[in-house]
Amino acid sequence: MHQRIAVPSVETRSSWIVASVVLVILALSFGAPWITVVALKPIAAESGGLRSVPALAGSLAWLGYGAGGIVMGQIAERIGVRWTVMFGAVMICAGLALSTGGATWHLYVGQGLFVGFLGIGGMNAPFYIYVSRWFDRRRGSALALISSGSYLAGAIWPPIFEPAINYAGWRQTMIYYGLVEVAVIVPLAAIFLTRPPDMLLPSLLEPLSASRTVLGWPPNLVFTLVATAVIFCCMPMAMPR
Repeated sequence: MHQRIAVPSVETRSSWIVASVVLVILALSFGAPWITVVALKPIAAESGGLRSVPALAGSLAWLGYGAGGIVMGQIAERIGVRWTVMFGAVMICAGLALSTGGATWHLYVGQGLFVGFLGIGGMNAPFYIYVSRWFDRRRGSALALISSGSYLAGAIWPPIFEPAINYAGWRQTMIYYGLVEVAVIVPLAAIFLTRPPDMLLPSLLEPLSASRTVLGWPPNLVFTLVATAVIFCCMPMAMPR
């Protein structure tokens, strides 16, 4: 009779703390492009009534972060995710500040290059590799958790940006949000984005004492609660006004 061998796991309470911090960082970083979307009308009014200007700027931000993830992901492998995330936070702030310059190219370069390519691109794709190294049993649940960051941003920030833009203007909203984003993300990255644990060799044997909970709760229940919360948060954004 073969004796089952207890195999230690890299997953600890710190793993879920890191995943939660990553979720907060992504929810903040993905909020930056939404300012241009919410402020489409006032930006278009300053661009001769052309809504294509802010619309294209918003599209460039999303395209930029997709392309930037390829380049910044390779850089993160060399210097570490902590540094690309802090750099990306500063670039998002710089991009939002540049977007308020007044010229069309300010908006395009600020959103596409700084906010998208260098900013969110230095966070989103590298985070998936980084977080996966903190987990070996519930890796899918952890990746599903952090992937909801962009959806949370779309549900949380537009209702906040709308009154802020009406009160202070879209330029001031961009600048203030950029400063808040840097003030939150940089300390979080410096404190919590430490070197992930070394991955253990895979084993075909079932662990003898494998933990089946996530912070004391069944993992399927945690995943269901998170998914339900994301759906309910996104429902107001999908409803016609």
